[in-house]
Amino acid sequence: MTKELPPIKHATLVFCDQTLGTSLGLSTDLYALLHFFAKKTDKEFCYDNVAVTGNSITTSGRLSVSFEKSIEDIDKTDLVMLPAFWGDPLQVLKENEALIPWLIQQYQHGALLVAHSTSAFFLAQTGLLNNRSATTHWHYFEQFEKMFPAVQLCRQRFITASDRLYCSSGLSSAMDLGVYLVEQLWGVDIANQINQNFLIDLKRNYKPEFINVEGHKFHDDELILSIQSWLELNYSKNTGLDEISLRFNTSVSSLKRRFKQATGETPNKYIQNLRIERAKELLKFDDLSINLIAYEVGYEDVSYFGSLFKRLVGSTPNLYRKSFRGE
Repeated sequence: MTKELPPIKHATLVFCDQTLGTSLGLSTDLYALLHFFAKKTDKEFCYDNVAVTGNSITTSGRLSVSFEKSIEDIDKTDLVMLPAFWGDPLQVLKENEALIPWLIQQYQHGALLVAHSTSAFFLAQTGLLNNRSATTHWHYFEQFEKMFPAVQLCRQRFITASDRLYCSSGLSSAMDLGVYLVEQLWGVDIANQINQNFLIDLKRNYKPEFINVEGHKFHDDELILSIQSWLELNYSKNTGLDEISLRFNTSVSSLKRRFKQATGETPNKYIQNLRIERAKELLKFDDLSINLIAYEVGYEDVSYFGSLFKRLVGSTPNLYRKSFRGE
């Protein structure tokens, strides 16, 4: 069955030597904005910037940054954010060995672990990503696969999510992931305020509907996981359950039963959600007409698409686009 994301009242941003200065700045600015807007709406949230060890780090650009705390001062947190680093991952892992057991402990206590780009090496080193999906910077794909063969490296994905473990391939997708998590954890209003007030364009370059349904992947039915992955790539096609069942060598009745048991939704509802989530992103960040968006996500009848969108989202496609863009 699906699992809800836990409430996040405290986040910890963890920095080490060779942290990318851009990643450090973008991360701290994002969480500072989150704290500002959460406080305005009376939502309980605070965060700490900490070093792995000691009270200072030197970034990849030779900038010295001081911290009041290290991970030793954080017994429990709800979310851990690991910015990207530059350099040889083997050396960085060796210099930050103390981080690995701390990450495992936080995860066991229920924390979300979020890795930007190269910091996926830290998550993989914990063993928590074994038999789970991950991504990292393209330059390190070969090394990552050699070091962590048990991890399912998704080279074509900008962002991966698997049971409270999140990875992004680069800094742009890292910020996209940050705003996405804000939307899921603190609400659309705060996410939109951050998106609109950030001084850097956060236009997404991935399909976040793939993330939005990751909550339905917290199960161990390998057949259904395979079907879900296939649907993520083919949701716009008018593929019937007969064809899907044949493709995955199962019966329609078994497919329906196992899919519902694993995800909490019917296959058709799951496809519907994928389509609507994709439509929402096109409405936010693209100027395609409503007709073209309907066709893009798999609906030839634009009237049906419009009524379905309004029923599921609570707004017409046009109003949704205008409200997000502040028109």
